[in-house]
Amino acid sequence: MPAPTTAEELLDLLQKSGLVEEPRLRAYVQKLRDTAAFPTDPNKLAGALVRDALLTYFQAEQLLQGKYKRFTLGKYKVLEKLGSGGMGTVFLCEHKLMRRRVAVKVLPLPKSEDRASLDRFNREARAVAAVDHPNIVRAYDIDQDDNLHFLVMEWVDGSNLQDLVKKFGPLDPLRACHYIYGAAVGLQHAHEKGLIHRDIKPGNILIDRSGVVKILDLGLARLTHDTEDNLTRQNDENVLGTADYLAPEQAMDSHTVDIRADIYSLGATFYYLLTGSPPFPEGSVAQKLIWHQNRPPRPLKSLRPELPDDLIAIVDRMMAKEPAQRFATPSELMAVLSPWVATPIPPPSDREMPTLSPVIANGQGGTRSATAGPTTIVGGFTRPAPATLTGAPTAVNPAPSAPTAVSGNGPAVWATLGSETQSGTREDTQKKPEPVARPDEESDRPSRIARRQPAKSRQPAKRRGMGKLLLGAVVTVAVLTAAAAGAYFAFFNKKGGDTSPSTHSTPTSRRIVVSKGGGEHTVGSLREALNKASSGETIVITDARIVEPALKLDKNKHRDLTIESETADGKPAVIEFRPHPTQKGGVMLDASQVEGVRVRNVEFDGKGLADKAVYLNGLVPGTLFEGVVVRNVTNAGFYLLNVAGDANRPVTFDRARVILTPTCEGGVVLHAYGNTALDNKFIVVRNCRFEGSSKPSAESGKAGIRFDGAALDVEVTNNRFEKLKSAVSFVRPGGRTSRGKFSNNTVSQAQTGLLFEAPVNEGAYEWKVALNYFARTDDALKAQGVVPGLVAADNFYDARSGPGNPPLVATKLDAPTLPEPDPDNDATFLRFPANTGPTTGPGKARVGAH
Repeated sequence: MPAPTTAEELLDLLQKSGLVEEPRLRAYVQKLRDTAAFPTDPNKLAGALVRDALLTYFQAEQLLQGKYKRFTLGKYKVLEKLGSGGMGTVFLCEHKLMRRRVAVKVLPLPKSEDRASLDRFNREARAVAAVDHPNIVRAYDIDQDDNLHFLVMEWVDGSNLQDLVKKFGPLDPLRACHYIYGAAVGLQHAHEKGLIHRDIKPGNILIDRSGVVKILDLGLARLTHDTEDNLTRQNDENVLGTADYLAPEQAMDSHTVDIRADIYSLGATFYYLLTGSPPFPEGSVAQKLIWHQNRPPRPLKSLRPELPDDLIAIVDRMMAKEPAQRFATPSELMAVLSPWVATPIPPPSDREMPTLSPVIANGQGGTRSATAGPTTIVGGFTRPAPATLTGAPTAVNPAPSAPTAVSGNGPAVWATLGSETQSGTREDTQKKPEPVARPDEESDRPSRIARRQPAKSRQPAKRRGMGKLLLGAVVTVAVLTAAAAGAYFAFFNKKGGDTSPSTHSTPTSRRIVVSKGGGEHTVGSLREALNKASSGETIVITDARIVEPALKLDKNKHRDLTIESETADGKPAVIEFRPHPTQKGGVMLDASQVEGVRVRNVEFDGKGLADKAVYLNGLVPGTLFEGVVVRNVTNAGFYLLNVAGDANRPVTFDRARVILTPTCEGGVVLHAYGNTALDNKFIVVRNCRFEGSSKPSAESGKAGIRFDGAALDVEVTNNRFEKLKSAVSFVRPGGRTSRGKFSNNTVSQAQTGLLFEAPVNEGAYEWKVALNYFARTDDALKAQGVVPGLVAADNFYDARSGPGNPPLVATKLDAPTLPEPDPDNDATFLRFPANTGPTTGPGKARVGAH
């Protein structure tokens, strides 16, 4: 039917759907009419129905599109659409009689006619049915409704580790140990049942609201007693798994691996939790498969110097190339992790968990799913009983997560089960003889839809009294922005960018596309997208190049906004600057005073007209620029004026590249003006490239990073600097403190590594400089006297460089030397080949960026 244009038409659809009992609906509508609160607009009525717990977001959205049929699957009533993956779409459903909430995974219609897909779907059901453990998502039933095949599973009201780290950054080591320990408990049970998961990864490990770890997705599981692994062999499937976390032997033959392959994948997951990156974040699928076999990942110590050596040794053993060198069973891993998980950790708070539709959060028509397993009081917290090999759930740390959802706009949801899942996670399970292991798309494709909810999922009377118009408008916006699903684990790929839990309520999101090609939820320019976007939403640029004027974000409507590109060739979308005819210079993107903004995989081209690519000012915790390229700006790539993150949510620049023009003051400029109480603080610059356009001279860029004023708790690690007057310059601290860390950086063809331009007695310096490598750099350090508070150790410079004046504490090396840099090859640019380059000694930390 067509979409309703009046509230009466919406009511007619609602009656036909049978979603709300007739007496209850009649009484509700009469109450609205009696109080003159009955809206005439169908969108506002839908918002009221969601607000007052008669409909879920998904149900309301479907009705607003004129869809009133098929809200049932056999014995189950469909409440929310939760996500899509390579082997199906998942719905939150409720048993009509028992009122138990479950997750129902529906096989897409086209796949139900494909023998391999249907066989695997049935095998997943058998594999899940073979285990019954609190640390593994349970299966209750497999059934069919007409031509729809579906699997009924335990609903886990929580988040997955992929979302947790993407949203909030690398984990505290103790937290990571608890997560991995809980997963190992579940794997041990699976191992005892003769089952190998073969797809362990962060997205397949969940944390529920009680803090229990649960493993999901047994679609690739192999039963060891099935010695021929007949199903995958007969369908010509070679490589199964996810390339970012795949054991070396699994890439060679997926059909003969044992539990040690899962331990390797769990080790790679451990690595991800500690670093925020898979072991090999760059490269093609084929390259990753090869590197897992013959290349060590970046050392944990270089990425997290504070990690204890004993913990690093555990991860290294889990990820040993040879299976015989790993832990033989998950129970062996649990034994060595036991001291690390002896300290109890509280369960997640409501703020850290996904928000739910009021009808679900309030338990209308049913009850919330309870966490399986006994609980105990430890350290003042209610938590699951300690894990044992016999099956009690393990305690884990909170798993912050933003709610996730999938848009239901477009054709009827049942009709799109085929197409929606084609972009899911399991490209590696198609019927093709060539290797088809998928990359870790979870780190390449963001969550698109999240829903606006109050800070607490249950709605108190006080909030209801704030005004029906305001409340109705908020909920109506949530419905109109396609907030179609409750929070659940990721069967589809997503990524976030904040580095720690937010202190405000989780915003909602939709996906706005920027493209000249047109289409639903598509606009022609980034400016239009920003006008439409609200907090927590995602703007995706699909055109290879767009031209935009100066853009400014609104602190009141753009909090937690994501801007990223998704071009056909995977390259960053280029944003060209075109100022107003009367304007000279300007800033391309002003994100001042907006928390949690994430900009990923885009290129800012100032065309020689823009002063700055990005301008930040004020409190902007959680702001992230990742994979961003800046070129052709005249003053600064990223200009920060009195900018502050916080300890848990720093302002982060990760894998950015700035190509400086001769007039540029710096790639990243941190300016603290006057004696304001807001210094530049809690800022991280890591894995970035800063490049001048020529040999270091008057024609080159001034500095990769430039500190003009006070700065506190700044981390500059694993960056590469080339052809600059200085890698880092300190202009003036203004009589205040400059404090930070400069480590594991490579400086090449620069006049100076660290340049202190002002007299060193004009401020207080507290900088640690270690593990850096200076190549073809005239002076590693240059200052007007000894810099008090500068602590240097384990730095190196080549024969064509000097320690500076006063000399930096560093060691001169005649060899090795860096290969000639190739700016077009980021994997080798200013990096020593694997297993080469200076170290601080046998088995010690590597020096320079790697």
